[in-house]
Amino acid sequence: MRLLDKFRYRPDIDGLRAVAVLVVVLYHAGFGCPGGYIGVDVFFVISGFLITSLIWRELENKTFDFGAFWERRARRIVPALIVVTIATLIAGWFLLLPVDFKSLGRASASQAVFAANIHYWHDSDYFATASVEKPLLHTWSLAVEEQFYLVVPFLLWGIFRSTRLRSRAGVLALITTGLVLSFLISVYAVSRHPTAAFYLLPTRAWELLFGTLIAFLPTASVLVRRRSLREFIALAGLALILIPVFYYTTQTPFPGLAALPVCLGTALLIWANGLGQTMVGKALSTRPVVFLGLISYSLYLWHWPLLAFSKYAAIAPLSGGYRAGMLSLGLVLAILSWKYVETPFRVRKLGASRKSMFAFAATGLAVVFGAGLVCMKMQGFPQRFPLRAQILANARFDRAYVNELTIDEARDGKFIPIGDMNPSLRPTVMVWGDSHAMAVLPAIDILLKEKGLAGRAATHFATAPVLDRSMLVDFGRIPEAVDYNNAVFTYIQTQKFSDVILIGHWEAYREEHGHNTETFASSLLATVRRISAAGSRPWVLLDVPTQPFNVPKALSIPLYVNVDIASICARPTTLNELEADDPKIISKIVAAGGRVLDPKPRFLDPTGKRYSILTNGIPLYCDDNHLSTQGAKLILLPFLRDSWILAK
Repeated sequence: MRLLDKFRYRPDIDGLRAVAVLVVVLYHAGFGCPGGYIGVDVFFVISGFLITSLIWRELENKTFDFGAFWERRARRIVPALIVVTIATLIAGWFLLLPVDFKSLGRASASQAVFAANIHYWHDSDYFATASVEKPLLHTWSLAVEEQFYLVVPFLLWGIFRSTRLRSRAGVLALITTGLVLSFLISVYAVSRHPTAAFYLLPTRAWELLFGTLIAFLPTASVLVRRRSLREFIALAGLALILIPVFYYTTQTPFPGLAALPVCLGTALLIWANGLGQTMVGKALSTRPVVFLGLISYSLYLWHWPLLAFSKYAAIAPLSGGYRAGMLSLGLVLAILSWKYVETPFRVRKLGASRKSMFAFAATGLAVVFGAGLVCMKMQGFPQRFPLRAQILANARFDRAYVNELTIDEARDGKFIPIGDMNPSLRPTVMVWGDSHAMAVLPAIDILLKEKGLAGRAATHFATAPVLDRSMLVDFGRIPEAVDYNNAVFTYIQTQKFSDVILIGHWEAYREEHGHNTETFASSLLATVRRISAAGSRPWVLLDVPTQPFNVPKALSIPLYVNVDIASICARPTTLNELEADDPKIISKIVAAGGRVLDPKPRFLDPTGKRYSILTNGIPLYCDDNHLSTQGAKLILLPFLRDSWILAK
């Protein structure tokens, strides 16, 4: 089997790169394309095809050399990556709070050894900095590719040296087996371990192997003689890419099955244009499209830090004009980077010899790695900020009772003890909720201790205390939510609590759909009725005000020193977060035996027009919607004392 005659420059592939980077950039900037993240998967398939074709051609030509292969990879990947990373670290010095600068240092060190995907897999804590504000988050995909490049040369070399495996049938069988296994792992993991499925090589390898598979297939012009059919295949491939761009969202479980149309579409486009271009191939081969493909790597590298830093530093959402300006700046930087960084190394004007290229790559990556370690060791250099700013910034860590119970713990009754810890007391109060319940627990804990009552808490991130309703998160659904909540309710029925307090970030769940078509408010009402029927008194604590910005960050970044932050705090609305679904929901909950508590009035400033974020100089929030421990004690505890007394 020979691929020697098949491998040539393919302008349509550069055009396909242009499509991939364009949808990614538009998605990140918020200009339509809700499923534009699939552009990364297009890159994966392209990369698998090109790398495989290149290696196999050299194996056939008896010119393959491992050192030469990795030299080309270094010339392609490393120079621009080093420049962007160093620029990002410099910008981070001026913009990022200590904890975030420390995190950036860890990310820099990780990507210097091509392990950024592993870093971000571990850095997916619920309370971690929002992903859209992590300046090097996009390097995870580069790490996946580089890890693949460490494996595939040895794999292909070993296959080529085996006369039994070198046949087309043998190669295709091996690749297909690996592809199917990786795909099945991805499908399994996306519903159970969505973060790992998104970031790690074992669940992404099948996408690169799709490209590898296409490299060993006979060209479309050999298998499909009719040009009209090849045209149809190319159009179908393009449709399989573009339809997900506009119909997928961040709630689409991904990769898994959802990535299959994209990878198949990319593979079909590459295959259909193998020898003799289709109309789609010709469109992709036009000069402007090809040029965008040529700079796609630099554009991918530069656009994300610009947007991430902008979102990090912004109090209000970025305007469309500002985002467009950032993309324009990213395009300019990409062109400059392609011309003065990428190209000189690729054409050997810089780092002409292999030795000098490896020396540059090793030195540059060592500098990035060392700088990252220093940022970590120095805890993000807090001395960059005044002491008062450091204190305010540390409010983001003012959290207690951060406990995520598992289904097994819920089934075994291993809930969090709160209130009076006298072992002879029977728990009479159950707190059931999500991370907002965790934030409120310090106040409830003190209240129960004051009253000599014992209680238990059932808390789980991003999981509303509502029966028969699964929860959506980015790139997937929490499948265990229904079983987990059923286990909690069974415990409530068994223990006969006198009071059950339901707490959640209610607004976040309104768009979700349960096992039926009823609204979230209706599901909550049904849960209240079942709790009441079980002999417990249900309480529903409405949400605290959600601010339009991260409170500790806005109070501590020097950029906002002269900004009147109070003037842009959240304002009261006529409807609460449940009444938006059903204006009569509160009265229905009361009629069902429940009590509804609304803490929002306690947050009003003296004018009554805005909600406060500080009390006596102490931040009430640890982000934009979770109360800090101090905030719970200062505002919610007095409110609960009054509400509990009035309710008796």
